Formats: sequence, structure tokens, C-alpha cells
Amino acid sequence: MTVVNRTLYPVQNSVRLIGKLQDRFQNLQAQLASGKNASNLAEMGTSRFFDLSIRSRVSRIDGYQSSYDMVNLRTGMASQLVSNLDKLESSSRSLMVPSNYGSANVNFGTVPTLARTNLDQALDLMNTDIEGRYLFSGAKTDVRPVEAGSTILDGAGGKAGFKQVAAERQAADVGNGLGRLTVTTTTDTVALAEDGAHPFGFKLSTVTSSSASVALTQPTGAPPALGVKFNALPIDGDTITIVLTLPDGTSDQVKLKAVTGTPKAGEFQIGVDANATAANFNTALTASLTSLGSTTLVGASNNAAAENFFNGQGQPVLRVQGPSFATATTLVTANPTTTVMWYSGGDSTDPRNSVRAKVDDATTVGYGIQANENGTVNLVRALATMAIQTFTTADPTSNGRFDAIANRNQERLSETHNGEQGSIEMVGVELGSTAAAMKDIADKHTNYKAQLNGMLTRIEGIDDNEVTLEMLAIQTRLQASYQTTSIVSQMSLVNFLK
Repeated sequence: MTVVNRTLYPVQNSVRLIGKLQDRFQNLQAQLASGKNASNLAEMGTSRFFDLSIRSRVSRIDGYQSSYDMVNLRTGMASQLVSNLDKLESSSRSLMVPSNYGSANVNFGTVPTLARTNLDQALDLMNTDIEGRYLFSGAKTDVRPVEAGSTILDGAGGKAGFKQVAAERQAADVGNGLGRLTVTTTTDTVALAEDGAHPFGFKLSTVTSSSASVALTQPTGAPPALGVKFNALPIDGDTITIVLTLPDGTSDQVKLKAVTGTPKAGEFQIGVDANATAANFNTALTASLTSLGSTTLVGASNNAAAENFFNGQGQPVLRVQGPSFATATTLVTANPTTTVMWYSGGDSTDPRNSVRAKVDDATTVGYGIQANENGTVNLVRALATMAIQTFTTADPTSNGRFDAIANRNQERLSETHNGEQGSIEMVGVELGSTAAAMKDIADKHTNYKAQLNGMLTRIEGIDDNEVTLEMLAIQTRLQASYQTTSIVSQMSLVNFLK
């Protein structure tokens, strides 16, 4: 018969308490092994709400980090490409120097060849992609932005390339050889008139003279015409200057000097009377217009053709409506089935924001680039214009054409345009600003994530020393409980009487 019962010593309560200590000891062992204070959210109690909120924020930061890494890769590659294009622009500018024909005019052959090489290199850079994503296509990232150099210049598949389009424009500008002007003489008066209302050839601007013997009529009418009337004979050295506007918007002039002897280029002979002088002036004017029409006008025409063919942002591709091109009067939008379209990418007025990525709760960055932006399209125009030229020492117009094209393209590629929106340099600056902004955000995310992870550690983690000490304390209590329970469980009247 046992003398211990529920009233004297609660053995069952003791066993139950020992079981709880054992469970707690096992939990502490699990915590010490995993480094976590709970194996599931339920065991965390009210702390689970803070834990879930912090983990959600860490997950969002990880997502932004992935976006940042993606954008950083693309902007890094794009910045390198833009830097290479800037170097090409600089080398192309050095290539096209007026009057720099080289020894034995060797540059007549080498400059167009090098321009063609540089053009191919520039187009290859613009067609760079990262895993099928084209960097110079703006929003149309899956579309190859520009055609190959051979296709653009020479055409393909029955479509006209730039060389053909430029030749058609040149025919329309040069016309009858006088730049679409007509020269007529009536007794003592020479009239110079445009041959119609159209965008081609020379356009009359002003006429001036240093001679008191000459009466001038400024360009008037439709189409415009000017007059030079010799009321008396000019004196030797008097000049008459006619200013002309060219197809690309630049200006040039025909300046003729009156002489008593045999006239040279740019001069006219003073005749026996006003009528003879007017006839001589007509001859000299026709010769000067012919010379200017085969040199400077050709350069301006090719320049204008490049602006129409290599369309920039929001611009159509234009082409002369013909045939006959020599008497054409209209520019029309080119048909894609008959004309090569050099650029096929996106056409946003804000290229940078045509491709965007969210890298923070409050920050979205834009990093799009288009090959038809101001800087890149002007580089292509300059190189293509020079690449289609043929200069020879046997051609008397080569020097004038070379200078006209070199002058225009040096200005087109001049560093004075560096600050303009869309220039190669400005694109590089904007990409650099985007990269710097993303780095600041990434640094902020790194620091913030470290703070959040510290909070998670405090919520989810354990102090190894505290857990170890608690385990030792529980172990001691368990040992004491085992011994006490064992002794009490063995108590009986028989054992007591012994």
C-alpha cells in the first residue's frame, strides 16, 4: 500500500511538469542547431507580423536589385558604344578637311574609302544587342535599328539606296547646269531668274554693286528674278555680287569684277558700250554659275539629300518626284517598297524615357537610345555623303566638290553641337547621370537591407549564450526532478518500516 497520493504529493503534476521541461529542452536544442528561435510562424507569436512585413520589404529590395543589375548592364554597354561613336565622330571630323588633298591628291581616293569604313563601323555599333535586345532601337527593342552600310548606300531588293536618291536630287538641283536659273540679256540689261517655284537649285537672295553706273533690281516676282542694268560703262575694278541660297540652306555668291583687259575667271570685260558690257557680263555670269553648279551646288545638293534620306526624329524620308529629275518640282515622302529605310527603330521625341525601369519605390529611370537622334544621324549623314563621292585628278570639279562637302560635314560634326539635345556627347552625359543615380539608389538599398536583416536577426535569431545557459539550467532542474520523483515513487510502509 502506497502512502503517497494526490493529496500528499502530486506525482502526476510532477510528471507533467517534467514533460514540459523536456519539451522546452528539445526546443532549445533545435534553436541552437538552426540559429532560429522558431521553426514556423505560429511559434513566433505576435512577432510574426513584424517578421512578414520586414521580409516583404527585403524581397522588394531584392527585386529592385535585379532590375538595377539589368539596367546597369545595359547602360554600361550603351555608354561604351556611345563613347566609341564619339571617337568615330572625332576621327571623321579630322578626315574631312577642306583643301587637304594629300600628296598627289591621294586623299581623293582615301577619304571616301575611310568614310565608308567609318560608316560601316558606326552602323555596326548601332546594331549592337544584348540577348536580342537592341540598344539603339528606342522602345522597339526587338527590332534591328539600322540597315547594313551596303544596303543603305547601294540599295537592295529593287529598293533605291542613298547613292541613287542623292543622284536624283543632284539632277533636280543642277538642272540645266546653272542650278535651275536662267540668264537672259535684253540690250543693256541682264536678267537672272529662277525657273519655277520649287525647292531645288539656287535661290536668289540679293544683288549688290560697287559701281554707280549699274542699276540693280532686287529679286522679286514669282518665280523671283533680279536685274542688272548698265546705264553707263563701269570702271575697271567695279564689282557686282549676287548672293545665292543653296538647297541645304547655306549661302554662296557670284562676284564678278569689271576689267578692261582680257577677263579671267570671275571677271567680265568692259565693252565698247552698255549693250556689249551687258553681253560680256552675261557670259561671265553663266560661266560662274556653271562652275558653282558643278562644285558647291553639288556638295549642297548631296548634303540636302542626306538630310532627306537619313531622317531624324519625327521626320519622313523624302525623295525627288520624277522622272524627269532635271525638271522636277516636288519632294515626296519615299515609298518603303521602292526606297531603303535606313532606320526601323522607335521614334520617340523623348528617347531616354522610351525605355524605363523601376529601381525604387519612388524612382523610375529612363535609358533608351535611338539611332535617329541628332548626333548619330548627323554622323551617318556626313559619312554617307563623303562615302558616295568619286574624286579624280582628271575631273576639274573634284577640288571644289571635295571642299564643299568637307566644309559642310566639318560643320555638321563640329564640337559646337556637343551641347545640343540628342548629340552623341549629351547622350553619353545622360546615360552617365542615370548610372550615377542608380548607384546611389543601390547603395541606399544595400544599407537599408542590412538594417532590415539586422531586425530580422533580432526577431528570428537567438543568443547562443542565453540558449546554452537556459539549457544547462533546465538540465539541472530535470536531473533534480528525476531524482525526487524516483525517491518519492519508491516510498511505501514496508520501505518505511525497514
